Amino acid sequence: MKNLFIFIALSVLFSCAKKEDTDIKKGIEGADIKKVVSEAYPNVNIENIKKIDENFHEIIINNQIYYATNDGKYLIVGNVIDLDTKESITENTKMKQRIAVIESIDPNNMIIYKPQKSNHIMTVFTDSSCPYCQKLHNEIPDLLENNVEVRYVLFSRNGNTVDAYQQLLSAWCSEDRVSSVEDLFQGELLDESNGCDNPLDKNFEYAGILSVEGTPTIFLDDGRIIPGYQNYKKILAFINKAN
Repeated sequence: MKNLFIFIALSVLFSCAKKEDTDIKKGIEGADIKKVVSEAYPNVNIENIKKIDENFHEIIINNQIYYATNDGKYLIVGNVIDLDTKESITENTKMKQRIAVIESIDPNNMIIYKPQKSNHIMTVFTDSSCPYCQKLHNEIPDLLENNVEVRYVLFSRNGNTVDAYQQLLSAWCSEDRVSSVEDLFQGELLDESNGCDNPLDKNFEYAGILSVEGTPTIFLDDGRIIPGYQNYKKILAFINKAN
């Protein structure tokens, strides 16, 4: 039997609406968890539900992870850790969620730096006006040399009303996007663009779904996340840590 430890990250424990004794008995014998939660919270959209073990179900509501006791009595917000494997069940689910979102981004809407052979792919939410993004950009040659493909998702972290957004737009709408992005990271200013079809607003939505709070934010192809700037050696060490 798995030993699970629940860390209540938000210190929130919700008791579902009280049921009649007959319903509680049914829950103890094997409640219909989706039905129980839907009846207690009729306005929520349950995206996915799966049984973890004889004690808990994992429930995805609005892309957030919750846990319900299998007797249908409690809905819990927190981080579940398997004490046998020392793995976070919650983080494993988050990694799968991140992979699904990253894979839904059209590669044609990215700036991609490919090595001769790609052993790993890192997807980076980057803003050319961010000094730490500029530092990370300087690590690309060493990453490519180590067979790490770098995919940029251009992301104006302060929204679409700032000069940085217009500069990213100008780069995207230029004849040579890669060269224009390079110019931005070298501190040059581009001529203002009249605009074109571009993914910048959609990228902002992706950033919200992925809880990107700053730049650069790096997503590895296994769903792990590296927040902030790291030099290429630390990135490689992080990549190889799982292998």
